[in-house]
Amino acid sequence: MTFRILSFDGGGIRGVIAATMLATIEKMIGQPLNQYFNLIAGTSTGAVLAAGIATGLQPSQMVELYQRKGSRIFPYRSIWSPQRAGLVLQYGISAPKYSDNGLISVLKEEFKYTKLSDITSTNLLVTAYDTIGREPLIFKSWRKIFGDLPVWEACVCSASAPTFFPAHKLDRKEEGKAQGGEINTITLSPEAADDNGDYNQMLIELIGGTGRGQTRTIIGYRGAIHQAIVDEPWAVVPDNTSIYRVTKVYSVIDGGVGANNPTACAIAEALRLGYEPNDLSVLSVGTGSLTREIPLESAQQWGATQWALPILDVIFDASSDINNYIAKQIIQDNRYLRLQFRLDSKLTGKRLSDDIDDASPVNIANLVEAARVYISQRPVQEALMNLLKY
Repeated sequence: MTFRILSFDGGGIRGVIAATMLATIEKMIGQPLNQYFNLIAGTSTGAVLAAGIATGLQPSQMVELYQRKGSRIFPYRSIWSPQRAGLVLQYGISAPKYSDNGLISVLKEEFKYTKLSDITSTNLLVTAYDTIGREPLIFKSWRKIFGDLPVWEACVCSASAPTFFPAHKLDRKEEGKAQGGEINTITLSPEAADDNGDYNQMLIELIGGTGRGQTRTIIGYRGAIHQAIVDEPWAVVPDNTSIYRVTKVYSVIDGGVGANNPTACAIAEALRLGYEPNDLSVLSVGTGSLTREIPLESAQQWGATQWALPILDVIFDASSDINNYIAKQIIQDNRYLRLQFRLDSKLTGKRLSDDIDDASPVNIANLVEAARVYISQRPVQEALMNLLKY
């Protein structure tokens, strides 16, 4: 049985490219995308697209989100805009370009109170990165860990691009009744997460019952038996009357710093779920390949100041290409399709901006038009039909 994966790159306002192509793809499939694909993955703006499709929004609604609300997320272009004064006062002259207020309000409007665990028609995967733990955060709708996280907040985590938005503070807290304990362990409730390491480096406090008032750090977790190993022996060993609270604070930034194209992450999860590479069918949708060159002389001469903004584009673009390479090595050619075109004027004769924050009506209209022309090309249509056979 084929396990179908749909993956979306990051790219800010250029997410409207992927949203536009989705409308054609859904018509070709003849059913809602969240019923056809078994796993939908996204990074940054791709996380917004993935979450939207996973929760049942239509591609046309996603296109409208960029057209009608993109300017609330990216309200100006210049870092010298008077609208940025509040950020400078809060963080200093090196403050992020934008506040995350617009991003948060738009995503709350779209997803309201939906939690990751509420998504049951398909599986949703969203990538982000924790700057405190210096490790990726992969939000998965089918796992208990982060199951209560609002979808809007998972998307904010994934879309908090450094230099553009501040890092997002994510507070994780769980409470439960212990099943028992030993001198260096505590067995969490049956409702606790099931995977090894899910509570590593989290603080655990006994807030009721036997051992109340003790705090330790979890240094290991055996998911199959819900057993947490703590860093110091308990003064009073917890038992089945002990009530615990586990907490952790994350500093989360855009998942694009590691996986702007999350296709390889999605494939890895499918393999982890027990599928073989030959069982997979993968559609990876990009947001346009950058065309703005960085000449050799500049790349040789630039220091930290000159690289400050261009380096993010390079990281995101390189990450997309590398993950595309990994995916192509794992999945057979006829079961893998990457939809991506260069952001030049060849498709329509009109300028397409590389910038992730050019939310001008003209640029959005040009991106939509280019996406429609690209997805309508005969070779692209034939490639899609071949993939959809599986």
